[in-house]
Amino acid sequence: MPVRRILIIIGGVILVIGSRLPWMSVPVLFGVEGPTYEAIEIGWEGNGIATGGIGLILILGGLFLGERRGVKYSIPGAVFAALAIMVVAGCVWRVFEIDPGAGFFAATGVGLYVTFIGGLVALVGVLLKNPIPLNA
Repeated sequence: MPVRRILIIIGGVILVIGSRLPWMSVPVLFGVEGPTYEAIEIGWEGNGIATGGIGLILILGGLFLGERRGVKYSIPGAVFAALAIMVVAGCVWRVFEIDPGAGFFAATGVGLYVTFIGGLVALVGVLLKNPIPLNA
């Protein structure tokens, strides 16, 4: 299996994992606490569902779509990976708009960073131009 497909699959798995982790801190951003508000921390405003779905699509595409001769990269795969990165960028922009007093890093959670890394890994895998087999 070429390295690019492995990177796409790994990026998709990271996206799925990151979509279920906390993306932000409700007490820092909005000043409210309690079990009622904890649910919105995971995949903030439904963005986790979108990035998790994108990750699942990338995993399935990496597993079941074979390499076609002459195709250097996948445009749909690049669009999906870039879309996941843009979702994270939109969340970062929203945190800056809210302007938490405690700071950006206190207001964001690990899921935001994990999802961003997963999108980047998948995008690198999709845009990798020279397929390099692992057994070479």
